Amino acid sequence: MFLEIERTSPIAIYTQLTSQIKKAIVKEILVEGDDLPSVRVLASDLGVNMHTVNKAYNILTEEGLLLKSKKGYVVSPKINRQTNEEQDVEMKKRLEDVLVDILVHNHSQKTVQEWLSELTVALRKGDN
Repeated sequence: MFLEIERTSPIAIYTQLTSQIKKAIVKEILVEGDDLPSVRVLASDLGVNMHTVNKAYNILTEEGLLLKSKKGYVVSPKINRQTNEEQDVEMKKRLEDVLVDILVHNHSQKTVQEWLSELTVALRKGDN
């Protein structure tokens, strides 16, 4: 499986899972209709609590990236992936936090734009 947990990371495990699943969707490792492992199976494979996996799956479901079916969780169709105002506010806040760090270290706007371009290309190609 493409998911790996960094146990020494200060980032919460459920956050690591949501981020990695999002990347897999962007890179088309996971595509519309793909089944995800059950909560129990993924928790066992990663050696984490089922509540942790459930929390990650629920967040991704709320964001419209996953659908919960009788069989489990599947990647939702792209047409259902719309942001809502609350998600936009949260994304803007996270971006603001990153920008504060960038400005504290005196990086130029040009550098930041180059980074964004590089990362966008890498994510679309599946290099990251």
